[in-house]
Amino acid sequence: MSPAPRVFVTGVTGYLGGHTVMRIIEKHPEWIIVALVRNVNQRNTILARWPKIEVVLGDLDSKELLIEEGKKADVVVQIASSDHIPGVLALIEGLSQKKPAPGRLIHVSGTGMLNDVSNGFGQPSEKVYHDIADVVEITSLPIENHVHRDVDIAVLEGNKKYSVPTAILSPPMIHGVGKGPIKTRSIQIPFLIDAILKHGKGFQVLEGQNMWNSLHIDDAASAFILLVEEALKPNGGNAQWGSDGYYFAEAGEFKWGDVSKAITNSLLAQGAIKNEDVDKLTVEQASALHPWAPLLWGGNCRARADRLHALGWKAAGPDMFETLPSMVAEEVKNFGAQSNTTTFGK
Repeated sequence: MSPAPRVFVTGVTGYLGGHTVMRIIEKHPEWIIVALVRNVNQRNTILARWPKIEVVLGDLDSKELLIEEGKKADVVVQIASSDHIPGVLALIEGLSQKKPAPGRLIHVSGTGMLNDVSNGFGQPSEKVYHDIADVVEITSLPIENHVHRDVDIAVLEGNKKYSVPTAILSPPMIHGVGKGPIKTRSIQIPFLIDAILKHGKGFQVLEGQNMWNSLHIDDAASAFILLVEEALKPNGGNAQWGSDGYYFAEAGEFKWGDVSKAITNSLLAQGAIKNEDVDKLTVEQASALHPWAPLLWGGNCRARADRLHALGWKAAGPDMFETLPSMVAEEVKNFGAQSNTTTFGK
């Protein structure tokens, strides 16, 4: 009888990582899940929720620990950060030492790397990136002005140097209240809700016609799980790895102006603001409310998940506009207590 697959996960204390581990445990209780946490308090919280998983203490700077855990893992799911090169390289080095064959890495990136303001902030762009047809262009974007690209490059270089099969999964704006044990809020919409509360009324960046993709948190988790399932099959299953192993995950497009209006209406209904007006702010004015405003709400990041669809994946979660009221209620409840210093992409 073959031993149970061993899956090492970073980011279990985060929004996406915690929710993904929850869904993994529900779907694959037979897998051995090993989670990286920073401290004893986090370990106790994780084990109180999931007493059967293994927990190790460290972070993405714990090079020797990451090498050792990579060496023991069949698959590493790196969801802790899209912006930490040393951690990724240590994990790949460890995976290369697994016997009799290297393990596989699934690394989180983000479609923020596609940010396009060629027609100006608040205006739509025509460019839509397809992860099969445009994979060479996507993996050749310059580091300058493209977030996460330096780490994506490090993953692909590690794939070649160590002969470790790697996949990069790049989700868009993720929505919905998470159900992990620690962090339950995403980034872009909660930060926008907080900024609107700070402003006292709704706002958008200029005309608000710029476009992004959205994805429910359950669908983001299912995309990671599908890739782990393929990774555990002989030769990596039907998934593609290395230079072709780039995956978008998305469930359609939206305009940020429509989101601002929907949030404003929800805040008004909950009594958190006093009118339904949505201001058109300049980039400078929006940046005064949040320094990441140009990237978070001002540009275009348009992608198509052709590669996941070819594996049979389909988004099945609720639409973003269905989940907005619950996200608004969560932010209204916690407004002022939450930090706006989360690293973009975590």
